[in-house]
Amino acid sequence: MAVVIVASVVIFRQKSILPASVMGEHLMPDLISDEAWRASIAKDPTAHGYSGYGILQDQGSDAAIGEALRDLKSADAYVWMNAASYLGSRSRLEAIPYLIKALRHTAWRSDDERLGFLRKLSGQTFGNDFEVWRKWYEARPDRIEMDWESSLGNAPRLKK
Repeated sequence: MAVVIVASVVIFRQKSILPASVMGEHLMPDLISDEAWRASIAKDPTAHGYSGYGILQDQGSDAAIGEALRDLKSADAYVWMNAASYLGSRSRLEAIPYLIKALRHTAWRSDDERLGFLRKLSGQTFGNDFEVWRKWYEARPDRIEMDWESSLGNAPRLKK
């Protein structure tokens, strides 16, 4: 009987029958497949992208890298920031300028995590000084043009 239950759970999870749900993830961790989270983020990153990227990050999953690369350009302050953290956790260099920009974001409680990703990806240890990080990044030959001031949340950390 136990084998049938375990087999049913495995098949249930692999078929992604459950839609991605933060409540479902808390009630039964890992029952919702990485593919279901990816599909949910792909469909509407504002519905579950805030939590979905974090869940996939915690699971060490590469399932939503394509969606996260897309969402770096989101105008939603929390979608791009969560996508950047997820990509940083997956060792993707594309996250670097967005992790730097996140040092000005309203969500300061995640700074330590994002700084850890920045140190790992860049080999640099500039602390949480946005201006030092920005100057370092802008001196790189492979940089992309960044808008450092938009989509930073409701209380961005901008110098007056």
